[in-house]
Amino acid sequence: MKELLKQAEINDVVYVEDIRELRGIQGLASKRLCIIKTDFRDINKIKKFCKSHNSLEVWLASKDISRKNILMANLCGIRNVIEYPINKSLISDLVKDKKIETEDEKNFKNHISLKGLKVMIVDDNPFNTELLEETLSALELNLITCQKPLEAAKIVQEEEFDLFLLDIMMPELSGFDLAEIIRNSAKNANTPLMFVSALSDTENKIKSFDYGSYAYIEKPFDIKVVRAQICTLLKTHNERKELEKQKDKYWAMVTHDMKGPVYAEVSALEFVLNQYGKSLDDVQKEILQDILSSTKYLKNLVNNVLMKYKDDNGNLVIKKERHSFKRLIKECQNEVKYTAAEKNQIITVDYNTHVDEFSFDLAEIRRVINNLLTNALKYGTKNSQISVEVNENDDFIIFSISNESRGFNLKDPNEVFEKFTSYSEEHRSINTGLGLYIAKQIILAHGGCITINNVPDKTTTLTFTLPK
Repeated sequence: MKELLKQAEINDVVYVEDIRELRGIQGLASKRLCIIKTDFRDINKIKKFCKSHNSLEVWLASKDISRKNILMANLCGIRNVIEYPINKSLISDLVKDKKIETEDEKNFKNHISLKGLKVMIVDDNPFNTELLEETLSALELNLITCQKPLEAAKIVQEEEFDLFLLDIMMPELSGFDLAEIIRNSAKNANTPLMFVSALSDTENKIKSFDYGSYAYIEKPFDIKVVRAQICTLLKTHNERKELEKQKDKYWAMVTHDMKGPVYAEVSALEFVLNQYGKSLDDVQKEILQDILSSTKYLKNLVNNVLMKYKDDNGNLVIKKERHSFKRLIKECQNEVKYTAAEKNQIITVDYNTHVDEFSFDLAEIRRVINNLLTNALKYGTKNSQISVEVNENDDFIIFSISNESRGFNLKDPNEVFEKFTSYSEEHRSINTGLGLYIAKQIILAHGGCITINNVPDKTTTLTFTLPK
């Protein structure tokens, strides 16, 4: 850190790793800023230092920037707590009259990936909103400014944001009132917020943290400091969102894969009861009915989970090993035989290649074939044939599956490979549209491709390729 200051030729800024280092520094009164690294166990010593050097602006640098620690710093008269290790771009920002943005600053912005994040600024003073807009303009955020808190209250119910910057003293609604509305909203209950206010009393600072504020910025504020605080907060919030998204992706994929076997079990049990129910005694019927009831409950549970997550399976890691492709197709065909029997559908397989064993991810390709078979049976007409063909060319194995159907009305047939798209309007309300999207990701990860060909009111054919 000290080397960074030297490189940046900042002579009026002092940085210490331990507050005890300040004892040996001469001319502190002439310095513009003092940055102290701390874990907050030495906060009492820092407080004494600030009292004895009340003309010196003091910042704290810490790995633990919590609301509790920020509050302790504010009670010591310290306005800013920055993240440690301190980025070189922040030090560069301390250079007076800096006109040109350094490469380090650009890299910092790119690193934290703030572009497009949605931030709402609420302040009844247009000068303040314009100043904040100017402060954040270089970060390429999606900024929404509002000078009427009642209008802001309506918007937070309809749109999701990544950060709120709120003034406290406003007509109609105070910043605290608006914060309460935000915390009780469906879309922004967990969205971070910061108060920007001319009120400097301890009571309002404490109250702001009671409303879940991550920072309390006093007006007039240092533009560069505010930008750094917002960057740190948005970075943390964005990383947390990405982790939540990855979790949802995983559960969406797992639950979707449960859907096929569960549906097959329901079909098998209903088939047994319909075909052989008369030959069963009352106890046997009751047992089968109980199993069917439990399986239907599981079916509904799977559907509910899918409706909750509605997300993709993320980046796939493919583990290729040599397997029999012909045997896999037979196994998948057997797994859906009861589903086929329900609509009196027949599955035929023409294996027109001498290649049997080659390298692919068995679990993932099983997922693809099961998805395609399930779709073909679901959207195929009653008493129809589902045709599976396996061919080859010089480089690829070619798998095709066709079913008789009424077709679909999408302008671009390949839209069915997008998330949450169903190629049957009548099923759109109950279908998450994840199956073909997942299939596409798996095939692409293998180095193949997947396409769809539709002849309206006749057939729908899905084809994928796998490298030999």
